[in-house]
Amino acid sequence: MSGTGYFTYSSPLNVQFLNVKDEPFRWHNSIEVVIVLEGSIHVAIADEQRTLGVGAIEIFNINQVHRLWQTDENNVVLQINIDAEFAKAYFPDLSYVWFAHEFSPGAYLGIERVEGVIKAICTLITPIVATREMPFLTLKNTAEQLLDLLIMNFDAKRMFEGNPTKLQRIGRIYDYLFNNRGFINKASLNEIAKHTEEYLNLDYLSSQFKLLIGDTLQNLLHYLRIEHAIKQLLTTDRSLVEISTESGFSSPRYFYQRFNKIFPEGPKVFREQHKKKQKMKEHCREIIDPAFVLARHHGLFKIPDTIDSALNKWIHIDIFGPHEQNSTSPYLIKISELVKGDSQAYLKMILQINTLSPNNVFGFEETLDTANRDDFQVLTWLLNQFRENGISPVFLVRTSSNAISEQITTIQGLLQNYTLTDGAEHMKGWRIELQ
Repeated sequence: MSGTGYFTYSSPLNVQFLNVKDEPFRWHNSIEVVIVLEGSIHVAIADEQRTLGVGAIEIFNINQVHRLWQTDENNVVLQINIDAEFAKAYFPDLSYVWFAHEFSPGAYLGIERVEGVIKAICTLITPIVATREMPFLTLKNTAEQLLDLLIMNFDAKRMFEGNPTKLQRIGRIYDYLFNNRGFINKASLNEIAKHTEEYLNLDYLSSQFKLLIGDTLQNLLHYLRIEHAIKQLLTTDRSLVEISTESGFSSPRYFYQRFNKIFPEGPKVFREQHKKKQKMKEHCREIIDPAFVLARHHGLFKIPDTIDSALNKWIHIDIFGPHEQNSTSPYLIKISELVKGDSQAYLKMILQINTLSPNNVFGFEETLDTANRDDFQVLTWLLNQFRENGISPVFLVRTSSNAISEQITTIQGLLQNYTLTDGAEHMKGWRIELQ
């Protein structure tokens, strides 16, 4: 089964409202978030099964084998997928992150905090589900904020923050098991300690690992081997004997015993049933019109008044600093895209972002020097393009900056130069906003 079984990664973020029916086991090259809005669903994560009711959230790690299916009541589910390659580019340490599900010991966040996280997620994705077309930069910014939210609340290692020694130790063990597939080597706690050069008391090491993952190392190894076996069963024609060996089980007989304990039908029938479901996956779920869900859950999804409205009349611009991760300018204007290539297409994308909300702040990839002739010409061209589209600039000046006098002087110089080259009549509506 391919990692793109239900959607394509034409963008860093994919959001759907679903009525879950009877899905096969699947996995994606993405981080998947599932929130139950109505009814309940059953969830299986390889060898573990449970039921999620209204207000429950589940996080599936990259390429983690899982399955959703209906209970005896109707359901409405919000599913969000963040592309793995995009996520890794934004957060390079993602390969060491394990998103712990809500019910793991040591990972419980508390009802109030979970409700707050769900509300924050729904607020972030509201513009996406309420608007038919969404600019790439808006999707990118939303995906980054979602990643920050998930890592802050669901990364299992958060309990070791402030202790770099434990973080490094757990990181090496995690890397061996998950990224280097150490579970195939019939790993024991003693073997893991040797491979990761963690020559500690094994009982202590085991307790630390249980604190992190929420389960014993032995159960984790069993889970990883079953998960690998499921992938082999559903993507290859290998024999059961080959799969048992490839997955790290000590013998085919032991593999059958462990697999049958979870799936009583046995590996052969399991393979047949789920391959059949894969061919009928369009009947395994029903995509629900977002308008239906937004109307029923307006408390979670608060639609901004500006959506589907006329183009905003002002665009907020910060010309005094390069774009940074913690910048108040989340939308980046790349000068290099404006002076070469399809500048009109890039400008159209900027205008689409500006339509979404009047509070967007646009920064630049590098500090502009309005005294520099080339920089001034590019900025003048951009301002003229905004004017032709009925938009006036709002230049932001931070009152907390020591350079406030210099910034205001720079804008005054810009206004004077623009007056001389294009005429004062074209500056109606321009503003300076102190922050």
